[in-house]
Amino acid sequence: MFQLYKQRSFSDLINDTFLFFKSTGKNYFRNYFIINGGILLILILLIYIVSKVFFDGLFSSFGTPNAVQIVEDYFSDNLGYFIATSIVTGIVIILLTMLSYSFPVIYLKLMETNEKPETSQIAAALKAKAGKIIIFALLSLVTFIPIAAICTAICTILVFVLIGIPLFIIVVAALTCWIFLSFFDYLNNDTDYFTAMGNGYRMLMNKFWHYTGVTAIFFLIVYIVHSIISFIPYFIGMFSMFTERINDSENMDLSFFGIMMLITIILSVLLSFVLTNLTIINQGIIYYSSLENQQNTTLHSDIDQIGTDSE
Repeated sequence: MFQLYKQRSFSDLINDTFLFFKSTGKNYFRNYFIINGGILLILILLIYIVSKVFFDGLFSSFGTPNAVQIVEDYFSDNLGYFIATSIVTGIVIILLTMLSYSFPVIYLKLMETNEKPETSQIAAALKAKAGKIIIFALLSLVTFIPIAAICTAICTILVFVLIGIPLFIIVVAALTCWIFLSFFDYLNNDTDYFTAMGNGYRMLMNKFWHYTGVTAIFFLIVYIVHSIISFIPYFIGMFSMFTERINDSENMDLSFFGIMMLITIILSVLLSFVLTNLTIINQGIIYYSSLENQQNTTLHSDIDQIGTDSE
């Protein structure tokens, strides 16, 4: 059974994240796609429809003398369509983001009493916590988002100085860790938003460099995996277009390139949500490790079991 409450070193925070997926990944992702799969499919369908219409209009007049005017007229005539689908797509993305970000938190909480949580348990817990999830998202717009915007702006300016690049990485990783630790605390305990925000900050500062460093490493892992996989169709499309241009510059067919671009966009969105689980589970490992450091939960549990056994 995977041990949530455990005092972990820097390397343990990394290794235990992968150990979690090794030991319980099958059950985790089965439930993830059962609960999130429907909305994810709707999002992919919306992206396909919008992207296909976009690329059809973009490539339909390619190579013609008045291509720019034709494209402008096309998008002008379909402006209402693009606005409506963009609004619907935005709403779906917000709903899916809140659901996807909450799923790992709920799953780990249920693992405290059940090694392999069932879909019905997860769904019931998500439903019970729906109000808190929405409140956290709304209040974050006026707390974490402004803080992140100010810090990011300062770091962006400092990027022109050599110290700005590592500082930018540290700040983004620290802010992300703070947000998720607060989110875990808010959903798992009977606390108000600002209390959870303060608890998350204290957890982060307890082992700042450990938690920030691990978060930055997982950002890098997710970024590399996402980039390699999602850009494969794009490079295939670019290569085919380049080859076709060499072979027949007058009759170049952009349909295959458009298909590859469409696959790239869909794959990129899908990977973004799936790979986010790696980051959030890692934040969960950090959260439960921090609780163990503060409360010695495992020690108290062992003492209680000794008392029970003696009876």
